[in-house]
Amino acid sequence: MILRRNWPAALVCLAVCLAPAPVLAQLSDNLGGLTDANVAGYLGPLNTGLSGTMNSAIFRTGNVPTVGFNFSIGLVAMAIGYDDEDKTYLPADPPGFTSLVPTKVPTVVGDPTGVIVEGQSSLAQLYPGGFNLDGFEIAVPELSIGSFFGTRVLIRYIGLDLGDSEFGEFKYIGYGAQHSISQWLPLLPIDVAAGFFMQGFEIGDDVVKASATHLNVTASKQFTILQPYVGLGYDSIELDAKYVDEEHPDLSFDLTLDKETNMHLTAGVLAKLTPVNVFLELNSGAATGVALGLHFGM
Repeated sequence: MILRRNWPAALVCLAVCLAPAPVLAQLSDNLGGLTDANVAGYLGPLNTGLSGTMNSAIFRTGNVPTVGFNFSIGLVAMAIGYDDEDKTYLPADPPGFTSLVPTKVPTVVGDPTGVIVEGQSSLAQLYPGGFNLDGFEIAVPELSIGSFFGTRVLIRYIGLDLGDSEFGEFKYIGYGAQHSISQWLPLLPIDVAAGFFMQGFEIGDDVVKASATHLNVTASKQFTILQPYVGLGYDSIELDAKYVDEEHPDLSFDLTLDKETNMHLTAGVLAKLTPVNVFLELNSGAATGVALGLHFGM
């Protein structure tokens, strides 16, 4: 049987799930038999989950005041669902192994039971199971400050100490701005604004890093307390994973997953219940998902 520990993949999955210690231990035990060529297949749903959530619920109105001071702070939550095709991939045979029959195996969100693929010369290749995830959800705090000549600034941030874990700290930060287009087109019957948002997270000392960018145009219209809105955007996300084993250099790992890009459609409604505003939206980008949240301010 051909087996090989792959700690870098475990670290990447930690970034996805922010898993508690028992889950991490299980993940470490499950991982094995992945060559560099198969890590991307196993972790493929990672980019989908992160892009589908991180790039949602950023811009929820086309109305950006051109004068005065406005400020809000709140919490937003995003979720996407995984399809059946996200739960398996077709691995490439590692060096020294030739499978008898091409067999799909679990991704990180697939069946928790590993798969043994029979090969020539009585060899067998073990591929790890996943965590049987039907979806991926995250929630982040958010701060918005404006208005500077029709422009508002948005910031999201999380910093977590992973305790006794060897991975150290988890950091997430997002920042960007939205600018009023309507102020230059006063005859428009709706409010329109354009925005950009950049995000990144990392675990430990550059062990796992991801960066995402979202470009967007949002249009909205106020009706009493309700403000429906629609958005058209463009998403990109890229993930890097790095692991250095000084005692076993052959296990060292440095991986950059292919950048994933998607068009992003948004439709939602914002209820202005001053000083509390709540919203609900649907998203179609790297994945189909839903987002909701609330914020306080003006």
